[in-house]
Amino acid sequence: MKKLTKLFNFNSYSFSTRVICSLILFIVFFIFIKIALTSTKIENNSLNNEIDYITKTLLLTKEQIKIIGKSLGMQTELEMDLTKKIIEDEIKNIDLKIDKYSSKDYITDILQKSAISNYCSYKTSNDIKYIKDDDNFDKNNLEILKDWQIVKVEEKNKTFSKKNYFLYNYLLKEQKVLLEVGCSKSFLNLNHMGFEMSLKEHLKANLLIDPTLSSTKMAIVWINPKALDNLNSILFEENEEIRKNKYTISMLSNVENIPTGNLTLGEILNQKDTHKPISHKIDKEEVLTWIIDLSTNNSSRKLLLLYSVDKKQLEEKNHSQIFFLLPETLLAISISIVLILFFFRRIINNINTLTKTAIKVNKGEKNIRSNVKGDDDIGILGESFDSMLDIFENNIKILDEKVEEKTKEITKSLEEKEILLKEIHHRVKNNLALTISLIELQEEEIEDEKTKKVLVDIQERIYTMELLHRKLYESTNLNKIPFKSYTLDLIKTISKTYDKDEKVKIETSIENIDLNIETAMPYGIILNELITNCFKYAFKNQDEPKLEITISKKNNEEISLILKDNGKGLSKDFSKLSNETLGLRLINMIVNFQLMGKVIYEFDNGAKFTILGKIKE
Repeated sequence: MKKLTKLFNFNSYSFSTRVICSLILFIVFFIFIKIALTSTKIENNSLNNEIDYITKTLLLTKEQIKIIGKSLGMQTELEMDLTKKIIEDEIKNIDLKIDKYSSKDYITDILQKSAISNYCSYKTSNDIKYIKDDDNFDKNNLEILKDWQIVKVEEKNKTFSKKNYFLYNYLLKEQKVLLEVGCSKSFLNLNHMGFEMSLKEHLKANLLIDPTLSSTKMAIVWINPKALDNLNSILFEENEEIRKNKYTISMLSNVENIPTGNLTLGEILNQKDTHKPISHKIDKEEVLTWIIDLSTNNSSRKLLLLYSVDKKQLEEKNHSQIFFLLPETLLAISISIVLILFFFRRIINNINTLTKTAIKVNKGEKNIRSNVKGDDDIGILGESFDSMLDIFENNIKILDEKVEEKTKEITKSLEEKEILLKEIHHRVKNNLALTISLIELQEEEIEDEKTKKVLVDIQERIYTMELLHRKLYESTNLNKIPFKSYTLDLIKTISKTYDKDEKVKIETSIENIDLNIETAMPYGIILNELITNCFKYAFKNQDEPKLEITISKKNNEEISLILKDNGKGLSKDFSKLSNETLGLRLINMIVNFQLMGKVIYEFDNGAKFTILGKIKE
């Protein structure tokens, strides 16, 4: 976890690394900010360009359809003229084969076997009749001979245009029989269908501008002229029968119905000349629909190209194209990084050298130098740094010599002071021991027991101080008294005085604590008073006297001293008794004013004293 935290801690890297990373981050940040700020504009421009492209392509398709229409018209005219010529020649041949004696059956047989029956219907004035598709001879003008008549038939095809019908009259010479020939346009142009289908297949294959847009819907539709009477009605119609009266869809379409949604015929016709898509909804999805007018100028019927694309899909396509800029962006970043490394290589290397040198100096290698030189700022910094290290190393040498000299002087002074202090402790110890001996001599001459008791108490208290000075004198460290050893010696000495038969069972739990004389002296006096009182007063009429002493250190700030016996306890309240007896009053004064602590007394099958006091430094 620490390694991972260090990896992402920018401050843990070298200055040069941070400079490079900062420059790289700035470049990346700048590029992505630019993309973020311009992406919307790019998307809008890209979408508009895509719309313009589709519009131009559809207009180009319109021109292609016009050219195809003209080609079909020219092919139709040529094909029909050729077929008409064939029919005319066939009629002339039949006229040559018939004479005035030819029977009706013979004429019928010749007509049936002729090429005329392949293209047209016919009838004669002597009641020979053959109808191939339609019978429109009632519209024939019999006075027109050897010339083709064109009549308009009311029946309309799927393109909502009137059907052309062609009539030709010829008088058979020998029989004086009038031959009427009637042909529909489709039979006069039998080869037209294959040519038309090949052109339509080519057109259909190229009508889908962008096959990757799955939502693309394309329809070529003829509008019924009668539908123009109600421009406010919705053009789209689900019902097939009603639809036939409104519009017809070309086989070139890739849909079964027109993709206009709820657009009215008026909205569609108004949009056809704008060359812009109309935005509307189909099944709650927003779409763009282009309406291209394919009608000829002299045509009363409307032929429209409807091209619809899902707007969301178009936007997603253009949005995805923006990500094509990502490789270019990454390439630009890579080139920038290479250029940065190229131009900053020397500076970065020098900075790295200075950084590493500073780290080594910080670790204690004082004789190392960076050896960075040059006329630029980094070179001057390197030379100044090396010069500073020279001065620094020289100053350290001088300082070490002075420190060594002063250390010798201080050591010598300390040794002298220790000898002097040890001598002082020795003399104090001897003086205290002499005082104790004098008190003992004086005690032998005094007969008054009360006075003797006072002298013994004084003797014990002086002994407590003498023992401390003795321990200091014996200690290697004149400022530290081994308090455990001191306490055990004190207990042993007091026991010899008051418990010569060793009846009292003493249990101790004392930590190894070293105290200075300012702390050890008060605790020694307190111990002396409490232990002496136990031996004097606690164990009267007690068969199994027991004394427990516990000394421990708490939080390196306090000493806890607990002394417990199994005697009869104090005869009065502790607070009152401590004001009456010298020993307890002395304990209270020492704890409160020297040790800055407190005394806790409680009866626990005997007297139990708990002393808490501060350790003096």
